[in-house]
Amino acid sequence: MISESNRTRKTSGKITLADVAKFVGVGSMTVSRALRTPEVVSEDLRKKIEKAVIELGYVPNFSARQLASASSKNLVIVTSSITSTENTLILSALNKSISELELQMVILVANEKYWLRELINHSPQAIILLNFDCSPNAIKWIKQSGIPTIEIGAKQQNPININIGIDSRVSMQHMINFLLNKGHKEIGLLSSNQDLSIFQKYLESWHTTLLKKHVNPHLIYHSAEKISFSTGASLFNDAILEWGKVDALVFLSDELACGALYEAHRKHFSIPNDMAIVSLGGLDVGSVSYPKLTTISIPYEKMGILAGQKLVDIIKGNISALDKIIIDMPTSLIERDSA
Repeated sequence: MISESNRTRKTSGKITLADVAKFVGVGSMTVSRALRTPEVVSEDLRKKIEKAVIELGYVPNFSARQLASASSKNLVIVTSSITSTENTLILSALNKSISELELQMVILVANEKYWLRELINHSPQAIILLNFDCSPNAIKWIKQSGIPTIEIGAKQQNPININIGIDSRVSMQHMINFLLNKGHKEIGLLSSNQDLSIFQKYLESWHTTLLKKHVNPHLIYHSAEKISFSTGASLFNDAILEWGKVDALVFLSDELACGALYEAHRKHFSIPNDMAIVSLGGLDVGSVSYPKLTTISIPYEKMGILAGQKLVDIIKGNISALDKIIIDMPTSLIERDSA
């Protein structure tokens, strides 16, 4: 005899609820209950079921359960921040470029350990990872689910599917070399509460590049506050008090750098004569600050547009949802008055 789960799998090619139940050794109703209302199931059993869902790549169809179709119209975007200007620019461009698909955008702010469960519950037609690094378990589930995935942000060596990103290491190296060629030797790095994955890549490049040039790489100051002009002003004051004389400050955000410029002007520092202030971002605010900000321009809007175009191609079947594609987005140095 052919079991119901085998018959379904041969017909649809997808893992079913019955497959998960068989894997765990419980009934289908128990699995359904654990996924829909996890609070009514014991913690041990819930963990076993969640592990099975990830290992098998099961994609429940909760968000479209009223339809006979096996797929939803949800585009789930996973990110650690929806307040940063950079992510807002990417999301806005992405939303415009996928308007013809009539997808419902669901944004998951992954600051809790249950974000993967929420992702599974929304039965996405596609996934966008926006400046977000998944855990190995999450990557495994996404790969086994076969859901097309686009990673936007930093360039990945081994993407899940499509990766649209910048080489953060090269960008930082470019800025450091620019400052060193200008004669700066005491250079500090300042950051705030921003995406960890990008911060780590910047930090790695910061250390390796400065060490190769025999320059002190340990002038680093980080704030736990969110990115803002006031945080940039505070970082500037903290750096001056902590380090004394420095001749250049590198900020990992244009907003932070512009806040520092305002504070420097208020305290009668002459920029760039007393010190240079630069950043990585390329936002419009840097073009109207005083003095105008030297920055690495990152094409946030182009990244969002390109991600949308690739998603349209996937949904229409023009490219395979399982292809691995790495799109390296170029950055450029904009030299202005602050350095």
